[in-house]
Amino acid sequence: MAGKKNDKKEVKKTVKTKTVKSKKTTKKVIDLDNKEQLARLRTQLKKEIDESNIKAIKDKKSTKKETKKEERKFDNRKPLIKNEIVKKCIKALSMLVMSVLLAICAFLVTYIAVNKLSQVKGKTPALGLYTIISPSMTPKIKVYDVVFVVKTKPENIKIGDVISYYSTNNYFKGVPITHRVVEKLNTNEGIVFITQGDANPEADSELILSNNVVGVVRAKIPQLGRIQFFLSSKMGWIIAILIPALGVLSYDILKLFNLLKLKNELLKTKKAIK
Repeated sequence: MAGKKNDKKEVKKTVKTKTVKSKKTTKKVIDLDNKEQLARLRTQLKKEIDESNIKAIKDKKSTKKETKKEERKFDNRKPLIKNEIVKKCIKALSMLVMSVLLAICAFLVTYIAVNKLSQVKGKTPALGLYTIISPSMTPKIKVYDVVFVVKTKPENIKIGDVISYYSTNNYFKGVPITHRVVEKLNTNEGIVFITQGDANPEADSELILSNNVVGVVRAKIPQLGRIQFFLSSKMGWIIAILIPALGVLSYDILKLFNLLKLKNELLKTKKAIK
């Protein structure tokens, strides 16, 4: 019986030794003298290196794509910024145009009111706006310049002042003339003026009575008469009405276009969040 027990112990020992040996054999042993084995290892290493390089390149491409997408997203905002600048420019222009038009309207209202009051009282108008249609006062006052005339007393008019007056000559037919005072005479009929155009070689032959004098030129608006003549035509009236209308319509269309863009962007962001 004792001999059998010893045999079992020896069998157990032998099994243990075998398992240990099997574990040791699983470990790879590289033989430097074996050329085939070395060649296999080299090919494996090359494959691993190539795979790692390919992964790195793919990662770079993916990062580049992401950066490009981000740049595109940023570039998509540029048109919105441009539209905002255009909006501001249109607003500024519209405000300028409106302010100029309001100023002109206010001036015209006062001008008409003052002249109407003077006509009702039977007096000459206190203010006058006259467009120059002849080159007799060049280079000081040119053709199509508008002169602003203020009524003044004959005693206060001096030699060298530019005055506007109505001629008694039928050739001019009530059209006011604007010339410079050359002489001032006291007569039985009151103060009389002799005038001359700056571009004319001689003085005017007509004596201007103080009753026919409108006033002294106090200001000049260069080339405003061109607008006056243009607006008096049919095309001028059409353009004067159409241009502001088109400006208002274009501004409203831009507003609607920007609102639609914003709505589309909001819908896109909502979809992306979902």
